[in-house]
Amino acid sequence: MATPCMPTNAADWPEEPALYPYHALQALPAQRLLVLAPHPDDEVLGCGGLVAAMLAQGATVQVVIVSDGALGGDAAVRERESMVAAQVLAATSAPPEMVFWHLPDRGLASSVDLDLRLQRLIDSSAPDCVLLPSPFEIHPDHRALCMAGLLAMQASGAGRDLLCYEVGQPLIPDVLVDITAQVERKKAALRCFGSQLAVQAYDEQVLGLNRYRAYTLGPTVTHAEAFLRVSRQELKGGVQSLLDAVDRRLRVRFGFDPVWR
Repeated sequence: MATPCMPTNAADWPEEPALYPYHALQALPAQRLLVLAPHPDDEVLGCGGLVAAMLAQGATVQVVIVSDGALGGDAAVRERESMVAAQVLAATSAPPEMVFWHLPDRGLASSVDLDLRLQRLIDSSAPDCVLLPSPFEIHPDHRALCMAGLLAMQASGAGRDLLCYEVGQPLIPDVLVDITAQVERKKAALRCFGSQLAVQAYDEQVLGLNRYRAYTLGPTVTHAEAFLRVSRQELKGGVQSLLDAVDRRLRVRFGFDPVWR
């Protein structure tokens, strides 16, 4: 018989919880959430369940979609899809404030002063927590928004939490959020992106990842979203400090320097 992956008492097998979360949050201890998304649909793919949970508890959520997504379909259609999906995530709660910057798709890395624009946004909206794509993402716009957001958070200097979410590449999480109660709403919101689902089954793929993220959470949790927490100390050191922190996490998880270093 295989050894169970979920210890009944974390003290029985202390190694596993030290390497990967064995408990999930139901929501964040925040009243104002700012979600930065590179394209229309990333806000639902990466953290739609968390957004739904935060709205249900009365939090204010602002979603800023930075590029127009025009290389992946009609920009106006994609914007409408995001607006409808936001209403679905909200259900009977107040929906997120949706903001569209319409920057060129696949052009965020060359967008001049993107970090300064993000800093002004963060300073003016004063969120308790900011969500960004993770530095492990494979799409160049996702990585560019992550780097610009990190620089903006560093320059802002205010004590705000930062979580990175996963879309196209799994990350090494510090935080899991139980979205079992929100998964049907997330499914419905994902179905709003008909233009994208006609190209690829993004909904099935990301929900499969959410199902897998419940691996360490026991039988009552069916789906979870995973996040990389960036501490305020790491933010002070900027991008290199974050990369160093990720490197330290890898060393802890492997117990040695990875052979590809």
